[in-house]
Amino acid sequence: MSKPTTAGASGAGAVKAGESDHGHHGPSLEERRGFLGASIAAGTVGAVITAVPLGAGSLVLLDPVRRRMAQGNEGGKTYLRVATVDSLPADGTPVQVPVIADLTDAWNREANQPIGAVYLIRKGAEVQCFNAICPHAGCFVSFAADRKVFQCPCHTSAFNLDGSIIAPSPSPRDMDGLDVDAEKLKQGEVWVRFVNYLPGKHDQVEK
Repeated sequence: MSKPTTAGASGAGAVKAGESDHGHHGPSLEERRGFLGASIAAGTVGAVITAVPLGAGSLVLLDPVRRRMAQGNEGGKTYLRVATVDSLPADGTPVQVPVIADLTDAWNREANQPIGAVYLIRKGAEVQCFNAICPHAGCFVSFAADRKVFQCPCHTSAFNLDGSIIAPSPSPRDMDGLDVDAEKLKQGEVWVRFVNYLPGKHDQVEK
């Protein structure tokens, strides 16, 4: 009488570890390649989908910075109205006037803010302009009417009415002259190209 056949570990009909019911050792090479390709494609699509709104959001976020940079490229050529010709003494006495402008950073704008001061000297139909900041250490220069000179109260730098240094002086250069719009003068207005230069330098270096 024959014994029933059992599926032992070494039996011919045993399913070895790692084999499927069809006798294969796990996924085939083609299946693994297909799965890997599908994963890469899915990742690429996901990255593109994520990058589009992120890029658009960055453009919106940085747009004020871009516009400010574009404006800054032309900012040095901007003339600001500081006075009328009739408001200046005809005898050449220097007059200090504030410089008012709109302050703009990347996202905010403050209108009509003081950004500095200048001295204006009227000479006939022309007007001469100097930055009121001393080139030595950045203090505001005053006008000594009794001596008809510009005098810095901080370190005794002194300047003639034409802006030249009165030696000896700690200032490394003359007062900083600023351009005046000649066409606006013909219309009775004083417009200046306002620039702040770094103090303590022999040459004019814009801030």
